[in-house]
Amino acid sequence: MPGSSPPGIFLSYRRQETAPYARMLKEKLSGHFPAAQVFMDLDSIEAGVDFAEVIGQAVRSCAVLVALIGPQWATLTDEPRSALFTAEQGRRRLDNPHDYVRFELQTALERDMRVIPLLVDGAKPPRPEQLPEPLRKLARLNALELNLDRYDYDVKRLLDIIQRVLDEGTAGRAALRESMLKLDSTLSARLSASPARPAPDGRARAARLFADAERIARSLTSGVKGSIAEQTLRERTLGGIAGALAASDPGQAERIARSITSDSTRASALSGVAKALAATDPGRATRLIAEAERVVPSLPWADSREILMSDVAQALAALDPDRAERIAASMTNDWLKDPVLGDVAQALAATDPDRAERLAESVTTAWLRAPVLSGVAQALTASHPRRADRLIARAERVADTLTDEGSQASAWSSIAQARAAADRDHASRLFTDAERIARSMTSESGKALALRDVARALAASDPDRAERIAQSIAVQDEKALALSGVAKALAAASR
Repeated sequence: MPGSSPPGIFLSYRRQETAPYARMLKEKLSGHFPAAQVFMDLDSIEAGVDFAEVIGQAVRSCAVLVALIGPQWATLTDEPRSALFTAEQGRRRLDNPHDYVRFELQTALERDMRVIPLLVDGAKPPRPEQLPEPLRKLARLNALELNLDRYDYDVKRLLDIIQRVLDEGTAGRAALRESMLKLDSTLSARLSASPARPAPDGRARAARLFADAERIARSLTSGVKGSIAEQTLRERTLGGIAGALAASDPGQAERIARSITSDSTRASALSGVAKALAATDPGRATRLIAEAERVVPSLPWADSREILMSDVAQALAALDPDRAERIAASMTNDWLKDPVLGDVAQALAATDPDRAERLAESVTTAWLRAPVLSGVAQALTASHPRRADRLIARAERVADTLTDEGSQASAWSSIAQARAAADRDHASRLFTDAERIARSMTSESGKALALRDVARALAASDPDRAERIAQSIAVQDEKALALSGVAKALAAASR
């Protein structure tokens, strides 16, 4: 019936800065206000419709607009997201009358609806002189803050204010909200009690973990602040996070990779993004691989060139396994060659199990052989269960021969991951053994790396336990990579 729908909530944000927070907030708002529609620009708009018209209608149907403002909100000059609204290169986006964020805020301010500025990650309120004339009122509005270290407290303040706004506009909303919250709590409890089903907040949780991982990576320090070593540590960690994020948010993953200043590390990160996109967006993956490969000749040392070519070949494994195998064959170092052969083997498992098994058996690097055999076995579990069992048994024999504790923990984690689908209890015991081995290590860096591998392998079957392990890691770069691995599994389960 016209006019019977409750007023909605609109999230206005810059994708380059605050997309993870916007996704987290959308999940929180949708759960807390189940009767209200939450609009989040492109995620709420169907293809083939007039963007400006739909945004205008959506904003006008809302009681409140939350404007997420990051540290660069007023100064960003990124490329426009659509050919419909164009901006000159280098032009500040707020100066474009057709900029989406400006359009959203101007529409809300012109109709005197409630606008709540939300300052993210220490951002400062915009000053009047930073804003175009139609948005000057925004500088006079009282703002809230949203920071990860007090996320629950900040979100609760925002929810309380939105609740008051909605209650003022619609009689009886409090009773409806209460009943819906009880229903939501009951359903959430039932879903969380079943380990076979992903938690209903999987996407929001994944976004939170990705945001945590990126925050940790960007704040990493080493012995000498501002040194090349510190920059390398930070950028390599960001590259790993970009690869984990790529399947669920390829645009943000590519932006993180491109924020890396070192040519070789950026090319490696782009290869990781391409590897994740090979199955879903082969065109984009091919473009990123070509871009990364163009960097190789410019590197001054042969070792650096071979390391980057190993990353490129791993990205190629699913797109062009023959070429990837040829690149591996040309390499002089087994520790660079074998990861490529392992990726090619896993990529071929579904279509050419004989070749996949042959390549897996050809891996000579001791610590990598069991994970490769387990990965191929996992890919064959549904189609060739007997072959998969044989490969897992082979991986177990290899793991038994390992003397290094870190290698043992990683090997048993990969075996447990391969066994999880067929025998959850057995897999859980193997994960427990792997974690025990990792925690017994005296080297903090070795322990951190081993626990990272355990958390990543465990994430798909037991994300709660995986996150607890990741959060316990003392070495911050490995903690960030572990958290992004858990987030990757959560995002995949929520799709």
